Amino acid sequence: MKRTACSACGSPDLEQFLDLGDSPIADAYTATPDEDPPRYPLQVAVCGKCRLVQLLEVVPADVLFGTGYSFYSSASAPLSAYHKAYAEDVLAEHGTQAARDVVEVGCNDGDLLQHFKHLPHLGIDPSTGPAAMARDRGCDVLMEPLSLEAAQRLRDSRGPAGVVIANHVLAHVEDVSDCLAGIAHLMDDESVGMVEVQYLPDLLVNNAFDLVYHEHRNFFSLTTLEAAAVRHGLYVLDAELTDRQGGSLRATLARTGGAMARTESATRILATERWLNSFGAYEGMQGRAERIRDRLTGLVTGDMAVFGAPGKLTTLVAFCGFDVEQLRWCIDSTVAKQGRYVPGTRIRIYPPGEPEVPRDGFLLAAHNYAHSILAANPGHRWIVPFPAPLVLA
Repeated sequence: MKRTACSACGSPDLEQFLDLGDSPIADAYTATPDEDPPRYPLQVAVCGKCRLVQLLEVVPADVLFGTGYSFYSSASAPLSAYHKAYAEDVLAEHGTQAARDVVEVGCNDGDLLQHFKHLPHLGIDPSTGPAAMARDRGCDVLMEPLSLEAAQRLRDSRGPAGVVIANHVLAHVEDVSDCLAGIAHLMDDESVGMVEVQYLPDLLVNNAFDLVYHEHRNFFSLTTLEAAAVRHGLYVLDAELTDRQGGSLRATLARTGGAMARTESATRILATERWLNSFGAYEGMQGRAERIRDRLTGLVTGDMAVFGAPGKLTTLVAFCGFDVEQLRWCIDSTVAKQGRYVPGTRIRIYPPGEPEVPRDGFLLAAHNYAHSILAANPGHRWIVPFPAPLVLA
């Protein structure tokens, strides 16, 4: 289904600036090499009214996050370490609120939520496999997406939450307005909301078009996050930039406050985003993506493999037209992906250490972890695709 109105403000003024063609669902790894999964358009537009950047094709949630969804937070050691530090920050800064109740929207496999198990807590997530794992880890989990209707049921039964966490969730929801309405309803005047999203300016500056896939429906700046939140009585009190996923934004929301209560950090970030108000910030993305594609197809030759099978790999291979003829195999530490195939290709995914190192090196798909991966695997030839293709030997 093609979106006709903005996910945050409802405006019909959506202007497309990027078309990556048709691609399979990023995390729908296939069991056999000959499976041909459905493909859907990857077209991105910016709202002329509120400037939210969003995917035009809306694939149903049960297709995206059903039994085939293979992203598990705990499979990434750096991400697990990040979650541990994040939980420590929340408890240090908002311990009083956390003692009331911690609700994590999009808890995945409980990798973050487990650090709050000693407190009243609840995870909310529609992905069947990861949510089941969170339950196995001893977390209380509601297996459905957050909506205003779900939030009303939860508040009636549990009361308001002290802390509501939504890390890299708003990117995935079909209706940003409904999800933020749900978050606001779970909170009272003493609550805090901790929201983290991929940071749109970093995506644009780094030419990271591979972050565009069907599970990523919305892309935020602090300006657009604040505009969407204020519609539901939520105000940005604080914000900081992090290096997660190649550049992310962490914001603290409250039901009371406003510009007078905003920290200097949040004010500074907002001031740097004025360039996003012009359509010129977006219109060159198509040409840059096509140039990167043309460079990569010229560099990926000979005996090569892929290092890492994140969701963004599906977009990259689909847009570049790569298959097993160009990339013989892939390695990834996520057990649920091993033995399966990159969607829409015959590229098999192996655990680390299998098979032999390819003669001409690796295409680094997990480029947001480039520093740690290259340090742990010296002596190989690498192609790092973004922000522009770079060969390291």
